[in-house]
Amino acid sequence: MKNATKHADNLKSLFKKLLKEGKPEPRQLIDPLRAMVIGILSYDTSDGRPSEAMKVIDREFVDINELRVATELEVISLIGEKYPGIEQRALLFREILNAIFEKEHTLSLTRVKELSRKDARLLLRELPEMTPFVEAYTTLFGLDEPAVPLDDSMLAVLKNAEAIEPETSLDEAQKFVESHIKGDDCYEFYCVLRRAALKKGK
Repeated sequence: MKNATKHADNLKSLFKKLLKEGKPEPRQLIDPLRAMVIGILSYDTSDGRPSEAMKVIDREFVDINELRVATELEVISLIGEKYPGIEQRALLFREILNAIFEKEHTLSLTRVKELSRKDARLLLRELPEMTPFVEAYTTLFGLDEPAVPLDDSMLAVLKNAEAIEPETSLDEAQKFVESHIKGDDCYEFYCVLRRAALKKGK
């Protein structure tokens, strides 16, 4: 990235500034497959919506395997047509969950937890339709490994703070951020950056 040193300094300054507005609650780890489902529901939307959608999923489906075999229309109908980007999210459920089932011969990410961090992230990134946000969310909350989920609203905050170049993609931004934010700080950085993005979007 051009002007990498300048952007790295701006990134760290942004982190310090956002932390002053309050530290996040301690991270709660969850099952990796459930983390993936929540990740699919969480990008570019408010924090309350994924929680409500998960209540519907837990009520209507016995387990995530039932969600896997549900049609996109069923998912859209259950979660609601007004949910932001619901068509794309329904597609992600179908493509990603079915790819895991075919690859692992079961709907589970247990084996992934046994891989090295590099191999685990590579496996997740290679799943069809996978996005930087969902992959990193699964890694951070499901695999207990450092990662920074980024969506478009968070990317805009980074660009506004000149922490990255204006033309930087989500994938490029994620790699840059993760290379300059300490592993132990990834969760806090994700939380405060998301908070800033949601505040800006109001």
